[in-house]
Amino acid sequence: MRSADRRWFVLVGGLVVLGLLLGVVLVTGEETPDRLTGADATAPTSSSAPSSSTSAVARDDITSTTIGPVSRSSTTTTTITRPSVTVPGLDDYELDIDEDAPGVVARPAPAEIDVDEPPPSTIAPPPWAASTRVTAGGHLGTDVGCARDVSVASLDRFLADRVGPVLGWDYQHVYRLGGDRYLWIFQDAFVDHSGTVDTLGSARFVHNAALVQQGACFQLLHGGSADRPDAFEVGDGSADLRTKWYWPMGGELVDGQLWVFWAEMIKDPYDPDPPDGLGWHPQRTFLASYDAATLRRTSFFLAPNSGVAPIYGYAVSSDSSYTYLFGNTFEQNLLSEGGFWNGPHSATDMWLARVPRGRLTATPDYRTADGWSPNPADAVPIVSRFWAENPMQPRYLDGQWVAATAVDGYWGDHLAVDVAPHAWGPWTTVQYSPLPPRNGDPTMNTYHAQPLPWRDGYGSVLITVSNNARDMRRDAWNAPYRYRPMVIYAPYQATPAPPTPAPTTTLPTSTSTTSSTSTSTSTTTSSTSTSTTSTSTSTTSLPVSSTTSTSTTSTSSTSTSTSSTSTTSTSTTPP
Repeated sequence: MRSADRRWFVLVGGLVVLGLLLGVVLVTGEETPDRLTGADATAPTSSSAPSSSTSAVARDDITSTTIGPVSRSSTTTTTITRPSVTVPGLDDYELDIDEDAPGVVARPAPAEIDVDEPPPSTIAPPPWAASTRVTAGGHLGTDVGCARDVSVASLDRFLADRVGPVLGWDYQHVYRLGGDRYLWIFQDAFVDHSGTVDTLGSARFVHNAALVQQGACFQLLHGGSADRPDAFEVGDGSADLRTKWYWPMGGELVDGQLWVFWAEMIKDPYDPDPPDGLGWHPQRTFLASYDAATLRRTSFFLAPNSGVAPIYGYAVSSDSSYTYLFGNTFEQNLLSEGGFWNGPHSATDMWLARVPRGRLTATPDYRTADGWSPNPADAVPIVSRFWAENPMQPRYLDGQWVAATAVDGYWGDHLAVDVAPHAWGPWTTVQYSPLPPRNGDPTMNTYHAQPLPWRDGYGSVLITVSNNARDMRRDAWNAPYRYRPMVIYAPYQATPAPPTPAPTTTLPTSTSTTSSTSTSTSTTTSSTSTSTTSTSTSTTSLPVSSTTSTSTTSTSSTSTSTSSTSTTSTSTTPP
């Protein structure tokens, strides 16, 4: 080819390539960020919130989801109109959902991790291997070390690291075992006894695991073997990793037996898109007992109220007379309730039942608008607030009812601390503050705040809080430190005194009775004498003085002196 022809060919080819590049730029107009490619580039198709008439998605209808992917670019923003939610007692609360991180983007419930059996290792065994053995309770036990002490800082530092074979876990529930012993039961733990794995995706997965705390030292407990770990609680034996499992709820120590309520969880046939929650739901409530010394399971059966709307036993605590079963639906698949924007959702209601102290197998009574009833249909919520969840975790600590709540659960980022004179209230919010994840990591969220069963030396409440990455597979799978609980504290706050009832006045039509007590020369005797006045047209009920003195009692024919039993007084004991 001649040189002139070659130059002409190169020039034409260059113009063709340049034209193709300009065409691509004109068509796309912008560049898609790497973080929004593939499965991560999803968002609601509508730029406004669905109406409240959105129908709920059937659990068995895998095609019912209508939210599809939408392309989101670096120069395009999607505005979502959000309803403002007022929380009783918290005037400054407003629903604030970040559209770039709406609740949980991805939290998979993996089946058995497909890990090839490794060849014999030449690496020295991890330090916990020598302590791994089958315990007297039938679990695989491993000593995983000690915190410096049981202060907030020491416990937080201990849980921030890998805990022996456990790379990460969440939803910690802590129960008294007596003395300085406590049982921690976690949901969804990733376990590696070899010590050679450093990612969640390479570890074994179990739906619950436990720590026994004695003083500041801990022992891991789970079922199965070191090579094939299983859950601490396997239920009736029909559980599996993919479709059915058991998650711990509240519990109480009674006469050497630890009683724990368990929610039987069922995997839904679909996974909701954000912000519509998680693809599973509770189906039944079970009650199990364990020997406090060995943690051997001694019974497992359906709870006296085995329903889940709500789960009575979601949290459990006792005063001197009763054991109280707090109730919540624990419904986190908001698509089944019409979607996130179709709130407030069922888990924003807290209910209450009670049994005589320690009698957890007894049929409960339920809190009604004005007392207690054996009929669960008479129950009313004791607290209703927030939008997606009100996951209160109450405890009776040193004569005070106190509760910690991660506001709106996965969807929120604040902590509420409430106190009350009685289990049923009135609950008063004494702290409402931001609840950032450990180190303020923007990829992470916080949820499940639960008070520990003891206070520190200053009377502060120690609170455990779960951490995870909003997109767990993307941001925590290879960074397990993002999937570990933290410990914070809330300073002591006194319980406000209940309001004093005001005097009441009634107007009968024909007769009157005056109940009064002299503050200087007379005192009221028992209500054994009455007289009727035919001419009076009004009645006044006066408050009874707390001061008494020796006196005479009036016996006028036109008045009655009785002891006051006004129904407007406030009882300080359970009715």
